[in-house]
Amino acid sequence: MKPSTIYEGAAGRIAVLGQFLDYLRFEKRYSEHTVQAYQTDLNQFFDYLATEYADLPYDAVKAPVVRSWMVELKNNTYRPIGNKSLHRKISSLKSFYKYLLRKQLVVSSPLTAITLPKVSKRLPSFLKEKEAGELISPTKIEGLLETEQLERAAITGVMGTDDKVVQGEKAWKKYFSAFTAYLTICLFYECGIRRSELISLKEKDVDNSLRQIKVSGKGGKERLIPVAVNLLGFIEKYLAEKKQIPDENIHNPESVLLTDYNGKPLYAKKVYNMVREMVGEVTDLKKKSPHILRHSFATHLLNAGADLSAVKELLGHASLAATQVYTHTNIEKLKEVYKKAHPKS
Repeated sequence: MKPSTIYEGAAGRIAVLGQFLDYLRFEKRYSEHTVQAYQTDLNQFFDYLATEYADLPYDAVKAPVVRSWMVELKNNTYRPIGNKSLHRKISSLKSFYKYLLRKQLVVSSPLTAITLPKVSKRLPSFLKEKEAGELISPTKIEGLLETEQLERAAITGVMGTDDKVVQGEKAWKKYFSAFTAYLTICLFYECGIRRSELISLKEKDVDNSLRQIKVSGKGGKERLIPVAVNLLGFIEKYLAEKKQIPDENIHNPESVLLTDYNGKPLYAKKVYNMVREMVGEVTDLKKKSPHILRHSFATHLLNAGADLSAVKELLGHASLAATQVYTHTNIEKLKEVYKKAHPKS
């Protein structure tokens, strides 16, 4: 059977790519960030076909063409890529051709004959337990409101000519910003959630009675994560402070939990910068991203004897393979204990 030629040419390429991306969004339920990554990878391949192979039709692409693209990516003068990035791009192309096969737009995939270079596995970076303890210490937000008088002035929420009121407002904004950063750190380390999950967390997702939060993860999959009593107390106090923000639109259960002092939701770069600054105060690790706290969450649980399957569920991983990377760290700790304690070590 000869596949349809309706999608040949630049216009056809745009059409079928759009359909594939919609398939990822609505059937596979991938996040918009993931869909954009697929789009970037595939557009890069299409641009290569247009430049080097005169817009070769999908069904005419063979393994040598894909290999030549791989060589181009690895040896690019301006921006050569590593094996890990190469794996991702070929994975995007492989998914695309699976879709074309499903829609009977091609009779075979050129990716079946492609062998990828090995990717060296890097152990995840994580904080030491002492560093993590220091990071989430309540002292991080104590004493930020200079006096009770300034606090009372801030609570009025009124800006005026009176210096105390103005100073109180500034003090409260500084305090609320620090509180937001502190609660962000606590949620990352104590719950192991992703940055996107934290940003989208709503007030209604916090269940005080059951001591848990509901998180919407990758693909819209929801999971429940237990929350310590002290963290729930900080969340409750944060919500009380948040009520001082004059924007009435944010005072309902559907509102996002974390905002800035103007009531605007947090965004990815802001969260990254907050975490980087605070983590930098307790460690000299090169990486100081929010994911370091997720790594720390999983590593510390496993080091304390937590079941691997339970950690997998808490992290929202689709398979144990993704969680097992943390067991390598655990084994290193066991080797250290063995070396120090065993008489024959």
